[in-house]
Amino acid sequence: MSYYYRGNLAVELESKSKSKTTTRKKRTVVIKSAIPVQEKLLYILLVCLIVSAAGFVGYRYVQISELNYQIQATKIEIKDIQEKNAALQLKVDSMSSHDEVARGAQEMGMTFSPGAVRVISLDGSQSKKTVVQANN
Repeated sequence: MSYYYRGNLAVELESKSKSKTTTRKKRTVVIKSAIPVQEKLLYILLVCLIVSAAGFVGYRYVQISELNYQIQATKIEIKDIQEKNAALQLKVDSMSSHDEVARGAQEMGMTFSPGAVRVISLDGSQSKKTVVQANN
């Protein structure tokens, strides 16, 4: 059974008299970095530029949003002031009517004399104003 070498007859039998000597050669392996230093610095610079550009764009959007909020608040204030002005204009119109002026003059002790009353119109676009002068 010495002819069988692990079940394979095609393998040459080892002789005990022959000894194989193997010589090993030392290899020095130089490991290079995958990316050179200059290229790494270029990539880092590029990433920094992209991040700063994105930050700047975001900052500008925040400023625009803040200005839009201020514009909306100002529009609301303008609307409120216009409503107050309209109410005050109605009050002025009601107080400047002929009947109201005559009644106010009588309460102050003034008397009506037709020669002392002058009607002034301002460019025809506004209502006529009455000027009452007191008789002294």
